[in-house]
Amino acid sequence: MKKIISITLLMLSPLLLVAEDAKTTGPKKGTIDTYMVMPKDGHDTALKAALAAHAQKFHSGNWKWRVYSVLTGPDSGAYMILEGPNSWTDIEGRGDLGPEHQKDYEANILPHVEKSSPEMYATYVKGASTTDAAAFSTNKVLVSNCYLKPGRGPHALDDAKAWKKIYEKLGISVVAWRTFYSGEQCYIFAGRLKDGFKDLDGHLDFRKAADEVLGAGALDRLVESDTANYSRIVDEIIEFKPELSSK
Repeated sequence: MKKIISITLLMLSPLLLVAEDAKTTGPKKGTIDTYMVMPKDGHDTALKAALAAHAQKFHSGNWKWRVYSVLTGPDSGAYMILEGPNSWTDIEGRGDLGPEHQKDYEANILPHVEKSSPEMYATYVKGASTTDAAAFSTNKVLVSNCYLKPGRGPHALDDAKAWKKIYEKLGISVVAWRTFYSGEQCYIFAGRLKDGFKDLDGHLDFRKAADEVLGAGALDRLVESDTANYSRIVDEIIEFKPELSSK
């Protein structure tokens, strides 16, 4: 797996927060490392076999692979590979998992890959999440990638905390992440569907829940604020593929 690894207080704030966490509680396993691979035409079956074999042979413990199929969105057809959550101390010591690992990846996986996305680190945002970072209990996940406008990070976090209250009222499982020095700044909200697509058949009254926990008209205010916070929002559905992942 490849490793791509006016200064203002606002720009430095993610580093300051990580340092404070480490000082007060020790290293937290709150960072995921992920990227996508798109199969070449006609190579989907071969790529799946190569991913499964590579995961079983080389990825265990902290470096266990969770492989997802991207079902919808601009990257539909790709496979998302995720490691973690781990601590930054863990990630610092990962390395490339040895020459045999690299040789296997290059010889058996890359020949079936049309393109790979840049590698991305993302950190768990507890205050905007309704469940733990490592609570991987569902197969299908609704993902919203929300790209921040300059200077809107603090506002977006406040609004994400408000959305959390609505999710909690409705009993929805959502995990929030924020990209960490991995290109364009983005909040990632992952809605985990406990019973898969069947969950979508239930009626959820977001407006009523928002009124009850945040006051009348809250939903409209949050939607308007999200428009101010984000330059664009890209949605996708991903599905966990245990047969392609580490056991």
